Amino acid sequence: MSDGEHQVLVIGAAGDDTKVWPRTRAVAEGRSNPGRIRWGWGGVARNIAENLAYLGADVHLITAVGDDEAGHNLLAHLETVGVDISAVLLSEEGHTSAYVALYNTEGELWLAFDDMRVVAEVTPGYLQRQRALFRTADMICIDANLSPRTLQTVFRLAHQYRVPVCADPTAALLAPRLAPFLPNLVLLTPDRTEAESLLGEPLPTEEAIIQGARRLVQRGVGLAVVTLGAEGLAYATSEESGRLPAFQVEVVDPVGVGDALTAAVIYGLLEGCAPAEAVRLGLAAAAQTLRCRETVCPNLSLQLLYEQLIV
Repeated sequence: MSDGEHQVLVIGAAGDDTKVWPRTRAVAEGRSNPGRIRWGWGGVARNIAENLAYLGADVHLITAVGDDEAGHNLLAHLETVGVDISAVLLSEEGHTSAYVALYNTEGELWLAFDDMRVVAEVTPGYLQRQRALFRTADMICIDANLSPRTLQTVFRLAHQYRVPVCADPTAALLAPRLAPFLPNLVLLTPDRTEAESLLGEPLPTEEAIIQGARRLVQRGVGLAVVTLGAEGLAYATSEESGRLPAFQVEVVDPVGVGDALTAAVIYGLLEGCAPAEAVRLGLAAAAQTLRCRETVCPNLSLQLLYEQLIV
């Protein structure tokens, strides 16, 4: 466990990821196709937690995993990287979450499936039993895999202990779960489709995306960051807004890039950085993660990100 000065409580999904890329443009249905298949640990909350640990935060993770081989191996990995797993629920009935993503030859997501049912075992009652972690946290970060009732409990406890909350909407289908809580968020990091889902309108142009970030702020979000992949991001606060390009790097694997960005922005805010500086720190983390084959880059560090910003 890290001895960092910032205590972060992360709540959401953890599991394993399987990623598949075809080796040829022509994919034949009904038979095997040549491809490149990679496996690793995943889950938005887990990814953010591991990134934060590498950046130097003290991280507690609340999630649920199955009492199976995958679950035990996942917990062992989290302990190795410095994430506190004492509040992870070990389910006797559910199995560890899994995510399978299929990409096209350009590296863009084509189709994905997930099984996150075990996360439903993180109930309001379970969070109440972990309330001591809310009391000591400097920041709470959630993903939208949590049920609406569990989200209500998160924000109730956060309000009780005056702890700021950040959120990653996770997917366009899940993003609306966060809509009732926008005024309670100091940071929200949707991608374009998630922002469109939250706002209920398309964001087809660069100006529309910036305006979308501003509208999220008007609905109560402290810092809204709309991520745009290789095109960078748009961000807004009540005092400023803007568009920042992505760092130009060789793309090895795009999976987990948004989670790294979220973690770095959170850490920047905890360090007292101005919003624009925290967002640039997030872009540096995204660039570093793009260069890695792993979903979470194991050599990520705060020093490395600042060196990248200087360059």
